Amino acid sequence: MKFIYYSLVFLFISSAVSAQETDVDAIMKKAKTEAENGHYDNALSLIAPLREKFPQDEDIQIFAGRIYSWKKEYNKALEILSPLADRPNANPDALLAIINTYYWSEQFEKCILYCDKYLTTDPNSSDVLLIKINCLTELNRDKEASELIEKVYAADNSSQKISSLRTLIGRKAKNAVAVSYLNVSTYDPGQSPFHYGYVEYAHKFTKSSIVGRANVGHVYNDTQMLFEADYYQTFKKRDYLYVNAGLSTGETVFPVAKAGAEYYFTPQKRFDYSLGFRYLHFETDDVTLLTGQLAYRTGEYTLAYRPYYDTSNDLFSHLLSVQKTNDEKENLIRLELQYGNVPYLYLYNNFVAPLKAYRAGIQYQQRIGNSFFIRPILLYEYEEYIPDEYRHKLNAQIIITKRF
Repeated sequence: MKFIYYSLVFLFISSAVSAQETDVDAIMKKAKTEAENGHYDNALSLIAPLREKFPQDEDIQIFAGRIYSWKKEYNKALEILSPLADRPNANPDALLAIINTYYWSEQFEKCILYCDKYLTTDPNSSDVLLIKINCLTELNRDKEASELIEKVYAADNSSQKISSLRTLIGRKAKNAVAVSYLNVSTYDPGQSPFHYGYVEYAHKFTKSSIVGRANVGHVYNDTQMLFEADYYQTFKKRDYLYVNAGLSTGETVFPVAKAGAEYYFTPQKRFDYSLGFRYLHFETDDVTLLTGQLAYRTGEYTLAYRPYYDTSNDLFSHLLSVQKTNDEKENLIRLELQYGNVPYLYLYNNFVAPLKAYRAGIQYQQRIGNSFFIRPILLYEYEEYIPDEYRHKLNAQIIITKRF
């Protein structure tokens, strides 16, 4: 009889415990659904009785801390998570939650400390390593971030996030040098090729950049140089201003003096646009170009239209381009179609005649390693060299850049 009595009591207690566990699981499942849908207050209301009834249940406490961090109530989240993460035998899930809380609240130094604590037990955690790298990058500790990236990349170079971070750090390089050579050749009928080249140095500041460039041109056995500078200024709303000025050592191969400016407005959804001008001074003439750009971006592709209007000679040119960009690899390919009277790259000199030209070109940029870039450019022209007489022209250019 006693056996039957104790058996019934045991079954009753087991059933009560099982029902209680089922209720907790059901409530937690419902709370997680509410949180996933962004109903954070509903989720907190559901688990509030559980937190009070089972204060030692760390899973419930950690979930509450996560919800507060998702609500951006970071201090409340830290109040819940810190006791579980700061003790000697820290709860791994609490560490992950507090790492995210400090990262989202942009407390990067604190975040790194907890990342290091977590990595002592799981040194290969890619998620934590990525957060630590991001924190180092935000603190401009790029050397440490780069060293950690290379360590992670050596173990697993398939991570797109790691590749993106390498690109991000590379783009933060303050300096760059570039060299270029451009050959302009004509056929049917042909003439001596024109040769142009330049060497430039660029330096980035916090919200501005400056570029110094030395150009050399060899046209009809005459060699001259053009020294110019570019300046870029970024503003709060992502607008930026481009300004250019230059002086030549001669009067024929390049303009005696040149200047220009273009204002790039804040992108509006998928559209970019700008307005600007170029001014070229010769001994016998002055050229003023009005220009601008309207671009539409969709995914990796950008479709752009840019006109050039020479107010001095009443010349017009139109440029239509399609560009595909891989931001992670910093590669691009660009196709161009042009028609009009303004010379390619507006390389005005005393030998330019205001006649028509049809142009089609392609250019490609390839990053080599983390800091070298090579960009070949080819552009074919069907050029009117005297009224109603046309010839073929090929512009072939190569640009090599090193950033550091």
